[in-house]
Amino acid sequence: MASADNFPVRFPLLAAISVNVGWHLALFAVAFTLPSIGFAGPVLVNLAACVVPLAVVMRFRWWRSPWLATVWPRRPGLLLPAYVVVCLELTRGVVGPASALAASALLMLSVGISEELYSRGVMQELLRAMSPWRLTLWVGLLFGLGHVLSGLVFGRSPEYMAFQVLHASVFGFLLAALRLHTVSIWPLALLHALSNWINSNSPGELPIWWEAFRLLALTGYGVALVRIRTRERALSPSDTG
Repeated sequence: MASADNFPVRFPLLAAISVNVGWHLALFAVAFTLPSIGFAGPVLVNLAACVVPLAVVMRFRWWRSPWLATVWPRRPGLLLPAYVVVCLELTRGVVGPASALAASALLMLSVGISEELYSRGVMQELLRAMSPWRLTLWVGLLFGLGHVLSGLVFGRSPEYMAFQVLHASVFGFLLAALRLHTVSIWPLALLHALSNWINSNSPGELPIWWEAFRLLALTGYGVALVRIRTRERALSPSDTG
């Protein structure tokens, strides 16, 4: 069998879409069959959905690939601006008792791990032969559109779904751009979890100007990261990591 680094994926975009849909179907199947067991239920639902990306990892022998096997990121300093933008919302504080905040942290960590594993992990690896621009845009778009499936199944309003798709697409694009440099998905899972935790526990809704600033800042930084990676690939065409 071909090695993990050169295994041919004949239709990479279709494969990435299949992983996206498969992850959501696994999530829904567990969510609607698992008995109610308190806050641990949603944690188990998210972790159970990992079976789909992990099956792809096993199929293509990717368990030793740097994006999965490496914990410490390459170029860790590039993560700092993203963490700063995400943490700005902490200036508004968080609300809730310590036990609820701890339970929320555990839940959001499971979400970050599961979603980064299937999206910036497996989907991005399937699409790695694309140019940095196409790769990051597709990963961000597919991640955003996946929230339509969740919204329909869980009965979200069209307005809420549109809001989620926009934010998830922008955030997914940034995370995909960061992954081009960090390689490891684990710092991205932590960033993802932190963003969700802050958003879930902040008091009230963000002002529109704050939302606009956040979207523009994340998009701008993602664009800068992709441009850097594009220049690097032009100087070293053999580097497709």
